[in-house]
Amino acid sequence: MDTKVKGIVLNSKDYKESDKLLSILSLEKGKILVVAKGVKKAKSRFKAYAQPFCFANFELTTAKNGGYVLTGVEEIENFYSLTSDINKFEYGFCILEIANKICKEGVLYQALFIEILKSLQALMQKENNEKTVLIKFMLNVLNFEGVNINLSRCSNCKSSLVGDVFLDLQTCETLCSACKNLNCVKLEKSTFSTLKIIATNSYENLKTIKIKESFLQSALSVLVSVITNKFEIVLKSVSIL
Repeated sequence: MDTKVKGIVLNSKDYKESDKLLSILSLEKGKILVVAKGVKKAKSRFKAYAQPFCFANFELTTAKNGGYVLTGVEEIENFYSLTSDINKFEYGFCILEIANKICKEGVLYQALFIEILKSLQALMQKENNEKTVLIKFMLNVLNFEGVNINLSRCSNCKSSLVGDVFLDLQTCETLCSACKNLNCVKLEKSTFSTLKIIATNSYENLKTIKIKESFLQSALSVLVSVITNKFEIVLKSVSIL
């Protein structure tokens, strides 16, 4: 049975002698695993499309084992130009890895799908700092998954967060000094301010944001801890950021 999906390749790994196994996040079916037969051969017509960052309409057929096999590709957009900038490529790869790790097969992630495209498009713009883009993506992903880090009020007593701010790494709640607990880490004022500024700006406005690299790195480290704890995953790509 043939089917068509609009999707983006999150991950590609060797499979058998000349095939690759693609992890594709699609609008219609969520995350699916697709076998791209023969793409490791030099003359394969799908070779260029069986790579992470490929955004396309994929034609699939159902295999006997119930999985999918790639039969056709109509590319919509690619983000391969990221490979010319090693920093942007690494951050783009981290975006894909986060999506691949948190998405489950058989579940639709339409908002996240659009978020990935927005973040990669923002990453391709020279004016945007890659750390700023990744932080924006992480904050939105957490929000989509029901983790809204409150950057205005204490999650417990609802008082305004004007003094020291603490983050509970188990519940992802922001707490004031009176409500903090043993699971909390203190957020530096610069880290808290960085998160708040990025959270309240759109991708289109990120180029106007000028924040010290050390502040961005600190905010990024906090979000990595939140995501790895919340989803119980290990992100291989963050070690190079």
